[in-house]
Amino acid sequence: MRVAVTGGTGFVGTALITRLIDKGIEVRALARNPDRFNAPQNITVLRGGLEDEAALSALAEGADIFFNLAGVTHARKADEYYQTNVDGAARAARAAAAQGAKLVHISSISARAPEVSPYARSKYESEAAIRAASGDNPWLALRLPAIYGPGDLVTLPYFKLVKMGLALEPRTPTPAHASILYVEDAAAAIVIASSSAPPRAVYEIGDDRPEGHAWSEIGAILGDQLAKRPRTIRVPRTLIGAYHKIISAAERALGRKPSVREGQVNEFFHPDWVARSDLLSDVTPWRPTTPLKEGFAKTALWYQKNDLL
Repeated sequence: MRVAVTGGTGFVGTALITRLIDKGIEVRALARNPDRFNAPQNITVLRGGLEDEAALSALAEGADIFFNLAGVTHARKADEYYQTNVDGAARAARAAAAQGAKLVHISSISARAPEVSPYARSKYESEAAIRAASGDNPWLALRLPAIYGPGDLVTLPYFKLVKMGLALEPRTPTPAHASILYVEDAAAAIVIASSSAPPRAVYEIGDDRPEGHAWSEIGAILGDQLAKRPRTIRVPRTLIGAYHKIISAAERALGRKPSVREGQVNEFFHPDWVARSDLLSDVTPWRPTTPLKEGFAKTALWYQKNDLL
């Protein structure tokens, strides 16, 4: 079997490619900077991005499955989300369709609430874009929840806060809950979905708890792994909003890539990011195998070994 992958240098993409190669599958990956790959056996790297139709066509040639993980999570302008997450996804779908490769498009659980942010809107519209661009070609869209694990730097600040003895959570009328999934479980879900999930559908991927995890529980579990008993602080929206404005203004002044995306405060205060409907686990044998306690322990160990925590 041969597969094509975009976004293979990202956090989830790296885990997916590792799993594919371990299964003996030939991988062809697209990257703006091929040097970011260590060129392991069974992988061919092509230079390019989602805006390059010729590169996408070459990537898809001879592929049985086309995994589209490439996307923008933090952009300076809302249009940048659409250029990559919507228009780019449509080009990937057309390239896959032209070669008869099944498209597996990685979306986000935030697509469930497209009104909360430009990013969420772009992921929601990406699903419609690949549906239209695929025609009769088989496709899947997988809505991933929050993903964490060794190698992830997005969750590192939260680990540092808990190590300092603080566990922040949004002050909402009812406790906010979310699905949170270990990266290797996410990669396994993507692979199993590609072969077992009925096509032409959007699936949500949950964690080991049908009801998800409350923020207070997440902080307590992580505290146990770090030998801390963190103090839970329910942060009001106004405080987080003011902090994000200061950070965003400073990054714009310095010309840096934004670390806080527009609408991220809305995402943080959304009360329910739990995978609940059209679950991948209802239509395939996939089940998460890494409880939060075990996943946090592995992630903390990786941070410590790399002098990050």
